[in-house]
Amino acid sequence: MTLVRRAALALTLAGAAPIGAATAHAQTKRPMTLVDVASLPRALDPAIAPDGSAVTYMRQAPDWASSRYVSHIWKQSTAGGPPVQLTSGSGTEAVARWSPDGRTIAFWRAGQLWLVPAEGGDPRQLTTHATVVLPSPAPAWSPDGAALYFVAPDPPTAEERERLRLRDDVEQPDDEYKQRQLWKVAVPTGAEQQVTTGDMTVLSFRVSRDGSGLVVERAPSPLAVDTFRAEVWLMDADGGRARALTRNVNFEDTPELSPDNSQVLFLADMNDRFEPYYNTALFVVPAEGGTPARVLPDTYSFDRASWGLDGRTIIAVVNMGVRNEIVKIDLPTRAVTQLTGGDHSIPSPPAPAWTGVDPRSGLVAFIMEEPTRYGEIWTLPASGGAPAVRVTSVYEALERDFALPRQEKVAWTSADGATIEGLLFYPIDYRPGVRYPVVVQLHGGPNEADRFGAGVGFLINYLPVLAAKGYVVFRPNYRGSIGYGNAAYRDIVGGYFNHMHLDVMTGLDHLIAIGLADPDKLAVSGFSAGAHLVNKLITFTDRFKAASSMAGAANWISLYGQTDQRANRTIYFGGTPWQRDAPIGVYWNSSPIKDVANVKTPTIFFVGENDERVPLGQSQEMSRALRANGVPTRLYVAPREGHGWAEPRHNLFKANAELEWFERYVAGRSYEWVRVPDDVSGDSR
Repeated sequence: MTLVRRAALALTLAGAAPIGAATAHAQTKRPMTLVDVASLPRALDPAIAPDGSAVTYMRQAPDWASSRYVSHIWKQSTAGGPPVQLTSGSGTEAVARWSPDGRTIAFWRAGQLWLVPAEGGDPRQLTTHATVVLPSPAPAWSPDGAALYFVAPDPPTAEERERLRLRDDVEQPDDEYKQRQLWKVAVPTGAEQQVTTGDMTVLSFRVSRDGSGLVVERAPSPLAVDTFRAEVWLMDADGGRARALTRNVNFEDTPELSPDNSQVLFLADMNDRFEPYYNTALFVVPAEGGTPARVLPDTYSFDRASWGLDGRTIIAVVNMGVRNEIVKIDLPTRAVTQLTGGDHSIPSPPAPAWTGVDPRSGLVAFIMEEPTRYGEIWTLPASGGAPAVRVTSVYEALERDFALPRQEKVAWTSADGATIEGLLFYPIDYRPGVRYPVVVQLHGGPNEADRFGAGVGFLINYLPVLAAKGYVVFRPNYRGSIGYGNAAYRDIVGGYFNHMHLDVMTGLDHLIAIGLADPDKLAVSGFSAGAHLVNKLITFTDRFKAASSMAGAANWISLYGQTDQRANRTIYFGGTPWQRDAPIGVYWNSSPIKDVANVKTPTIFFVGENDERVPLGQSQEMSRALRANGVPTRLYVAPREGHGWAEPRHNLFKANAELEWFERYVAGRSYEWVRVPDDVSGDSR
């Protein structure tokens, strides 16, 4: 155990209860309900005080009355003691950032920037910007504490405002948008100054450690389709001497200047030849310009990276299959030292799980998920001279009060001989030798991976509830997942469903062979790319008794014209469906709708009304085809929702409907929907 809070461990050992008492306590733990899972708080966006004495974080929880998630700022001393809530009210806050002197915390609320004393007190509004200040990318202090940088969209013109007033508001979604510019506001006076100008959008930025410069990620527009055309720019702190450091068709992410301003690091999904769609690699480019160089070989896939305390080291989060870990890279020698280890994960972007190396405290604050703690905040010296320390106890009650499933890595051989791995979550009452129903949960992306912990979206996955009802939950990292090298990552190039469906089915065969899975009680579910795979699997096999598909693709040809992102799909299928001699056959042969006549599995579909990534029409195609062919099916459309659902009641509805579907068709049991308590909501649903 390399990641332990030593003081807590010592207290546990010193005051350990007799074995009988521990067993009695374990028996008092109760299974989780959907409302229990939905009501779990989340700790997000950790930030360390300049002297390392405390961390702030956003504590997010559902507000059932308004059906939204609300976040407030909390502070936890790194020396221990109870946490302190710094903000409250019916509104929500985001991205708290410490001032360089540690006396003030800047944060986002209601579209503007606010300040609150670090010791607590009444917040005051800092900005009165003409448009909303964006919470992402996060605002950042200048090193002298005199100003805050932020990003905001350009304001509407007088003509646009008049058209809106007259309801003359027909839209051109592909051509009408507002560019997003970088600004800074003087903290003492609130005076604002525009830093970037021109027909470009700022996607991210970082202030140099001495405050003299900025490294900025700029794209042609804020449209998702243009993110892959973003480039890294370097400029003075006032926006002067702006020059591009990269010129390619790849998406460079989260660039950062080295402590001496001589180099810029960034992440990009490309290889040494700058060809797209490879595992995310770490690159460094000279600040005066030149050719970017990849830092480590392609055996590593990066989630995050930040300069260490000097220009020699980089601290990064790298993927290692069902885990990801923090490592220190010595730049001159390319030597890698692993700083964390264990059955855990650090949530991947875009989850706000760390803010990089803090040069004043010398620490990294980050979120780590474990099997019994779904995302606590830890700190780690950037020097690597000491183990990580857990700071928060957000999930103390989860570990203490609830029966949680055992998590375990599993590996098997796929149809072509490749080794695939994933995670198993055992039923709460697991007994060796007994076969159990299985719910396969397929991750999105597909360039993501399932790891130890709860994973993204507690309520969408609700694995503790499934385990309490006697299901095995199986999460395979099928080909296309990150963390297994470029051959596995790029397996989907040239047809998408090349091996991934076989990886899933051979994984189930392995669970049946070892006596764990009941072959007659199998279900499958997935979101986004996971739902694409669900739609493929139900056309490929009738072994599943029930399926659930959330925001999944039916027809790759029509989806290409509907979606807000197309660059990766052009790579998957070898071109666009619109070009001369288009690879239409590859698109069509990979489309689940092509083989929908094979489907016998009762399947339920979910989609957001405003989903721009995988729009409503895709789920309609699949569900209407199944209905026409006499296959039990339902389609649920959530109003106001995009690709990932943001309203607690919608997520609870989805979990209830899916669980009822599985109970009916897999377990052969009735199911009573779990409602929001009357004392919380005042109604029955």
